[in-house]
Amino acid sequence: MMNAVSADEGHGQVLYRQRHGILFVVFSIWVLSLPLHRFSVVATYSVDNLLAPTLCLLALLLPRLRDRAISAQRTKTLLVVMALYALHGVSQLLPIMGAPDVFWHEAWVALRNGFYFMAPVLYIRDLWSFRVMKRLLVAITVLGAVSVFLVAIGIIHLDVERFADNRFGVDWLPKSVGLFSNYGDLSILYGFVSVLLVSHGRGEIGYGMDSLAGKLLLWGILLLGLIGSQSRNMLFGTLIAMGVYWAWRKLQDTRGSQRFVLISIFFAAAIALPGLAAVFGNMLVSGVSSLGGAEAQHTAVGRLESYAQAIALIVKYPFGVNYDQYQQWAGLIYHVHNMWLKLLLNGGILSAGAVLGLFWIAYRGGSRAGQPPLLAVEPALVVASAAAIFIAVEFYPGLSDMMWVMLGTLVSFNWVRRQRVAEVPRG
Repeated sequence: MMNAVSADEGHGQVLYRQRHGILFVVFSIWVLSLPLHRFSVVATYSVDNLLAPTLCLLALLLPRLRDRAISAQRTKTLLVVMALYALHGVSQLLPIMGAPDVFWHEAWVALRNGFYFMAPVLYIRDLWSFRVMKRLLVAITVLGAVSVFLVAIGIIHLDVERFADNRFGVDWLPKSVGLFSNYGDLSILYGFVSVLLVSHGRGEIGYGMDSLAGKLLLWGILLLGLIGSQSRNMLFGTLIAMGVYWAWRKLQDTRGSQRFVLISIFFAAAIALPGLAAVFGNMLVSGVSSLGGAEAQHTAVGRLESYAQAIALIVKYPFGVNYDQYQQWAGLIYHVHNMWLKLLLNGGILSAGAVLGLFWIAYRGGSRAGQPPLLAVEPALVVASAAAIFIAVEFYPGLSDMMWVMLGTLVSFNWVRRQRVAEVPRG
């Protein structure tokens, strides 16, 4: 399949590119540093803590948008996005106001996560920068996948390493996370890159990776990462993302209301997944045991018990637990392996609703036609990637660096889809 950029270039057209400057170069370096935050040299210079806020503040102080139509749309969306994130953050902080030390630490984390979310929103301004971001995400996915495999087989050792027993009885190949801190981040990246590989043609992925040989190489690297991680989340997220992409392409000619109903059913089912798991836990555990042995079964049992505890608390405290309950259940709140339960426990329906609103804005950008119309691959990529995040956070606490960066990237498509394509003479 041809992509939007390749098709445009084939008809004598080029991307209309806004002026970006050196700040976009720094932004790109920051994206490439995302897998390296656990390395001491990065932590020492606080690149992960200071660069994202600096980039966001500079972008706000030195605006470079020159297209009024895009700027107006972008401004309205930015205000809504900031308001939703602020609602999420405040809702998360209210239960812990009684403990100043915890409160100020979590306030900084919430602010920092906001900068991670806003940096792509502020710097992805047109089709050109969106394409660059896609290439950067491919690069860090490759870095993460290779590191997982090399750490698992003992070729490299990191400052911080996390291992677990092999799920298939191979003693010399433990489960590894690699450079990223959790499997959820890798699941999000895998979903995005897998859809990119099946949807985009020459000229889009770059680095020679858009040829058949290049794509096969990338698929091989993703497979090595799966072997090293042995993560069901990564495999499931990849399959879901590709399935949603395929369904979206099939539905591209249907009415928007029909697409909305179908995609809403998918997201509603995903939100209901923890409750279904708690109800049908015994069946789930027996199925999991066949996909990883006793260790995987033990993990599943523990997570299902935490789901049941969390749901009981959420029913009792729909607007989040009070401070006394927070002190009692802090371990559950921090470690429950489901982002939606985590949000509902600490911030209640306001926090979870605000994050759902951010997902809706990302979906909205991918569900509407471009001006001029983009080929279906880009909107379908955005919708499928939102689904990949949605599924990934069902199996880990979420709210991580990579989740916010990817969600911000998808939100940016709200104005990217309005990008102009300039006509140039052939030859």
